[in-house]
Amino acid sequence: MKINLPVTQRAYPLPVGVTLMSSTDPKGRVQYANNAFVEVSGFNIAELLGQPHNIVRHPDMPVEAFADMWKTLGRGLSWTALVKNRRSNGDHYWVRANATPMVHEGRIAGYISVRTAPEAGEVSAAEALYRDFREGRAQGLFFDRGIIRRKGLLSWLSVPQVISVGGRIWGLCLSSALLGVAAVATFGGMQAALLAAPVAIGCAALAAFLLERQIAAPLRLILKQAQTVASGQPGRNIQFDRVDEIGMILRSINQAGLNLRSLVDDASGQVGEIAASISQIASANADLRNRTEEATASIQKSGIALDLLSATVKKDVAATQEATKVATASAEIAAHGGENVDHVIAKMAEINEASGKIATITKVID
Repeated sequence: MKINLPVTQRAYPLPVGVTLMSSTDPKGRVQYANNAFVEVSGFNIAELLGQPHNIVRHPDMPVEAFADMWKTLGRGLSWTALVKNRRSNGDHYWVRANATPMVHEGRIAGYISVRTAPEAGEVSAAEALYRDFREGRAQGLFFDRGIIRRKGLLSWLSVPQVISVGGRIWGLCLSSALLGVAAVATFGGMQAALLAAPVAIGCAALAAFLLERQIAAPLRLILKQAQTVASGQPGRNIQFDRVDEIGMILRSINQAGLNLRSLVDDASGQVGEIAASISQIASANADLRNRTEEATASIQKSGIALDLLSATVKKDVAATQEATKVATASAEIAAHGGENVDHVIAKMAEINEASGKIATITKVID
């Protein structure tokens, strides 16, 4: 058995009215755990899913208890007993565990377990009993479908725990007949007893047969229907033509099966609607992805065009700068030319003035 350590022996009080539920696959690996189970266990949901359910097993639990549980579940029956579980930090909490197999198409598809808080007195008795099992002091006891039975010379004391309803009926009827015959023998003599015995036993057998037909057989059918509903199936809607306690019990179980079927159908319908919505969302996402890809391609094309435009602009800027330089040089040349023209004009004025003086000199010479 897996031993989970450490343990602190500190009790974690289970909140009143809380129901812990979990389900496993056929190999006992956790497939689902409700929020209450996650919180009480101390693990997070990621640490639980896919792990063996014995992740919460406390080492104080006797191995015989879980061996009996798996034996019972393997027979397709429900198992109920007090269980001490371990939290992730080593603390513990007591629960009344109710485990049952989930059957699908005639095969066990997994197991579901529902746990509630037990009474304080039950916990104290279970602590002492389980300690005896661990320490080898429970030699005359054994687990059977979650209850404790005796074995060996005292096994007869456990007969009332396990005898069937039919067995109880036959036993009580025949015992009553024998007691009646014994009373006749005591007060009327052996001869009277011998005469009364066949009649008494015959009447007892007839009564037992009728009670078997009226009580034991219907209860066996009710048990089968209840076990079917407990395993997660609605079962057949069987009816008794009677409204006594047995008839009303069957009605209640049938109603539970119908409620289960309606919940499953409703959940299936909601799952179908969710699936349709998910399909629509997936289609919209695909369309959005296509549009995004198209937009990305357009942006990439625009980027290329912008790069070309930027290169062109850069060329135009360079050309403009070159033209500016040329224009500046031309302006400088033009300014320099203007200065030269002014100089020529000044020289021409000087020449003109010199010509005037030459003319005067020439006149004087003449």
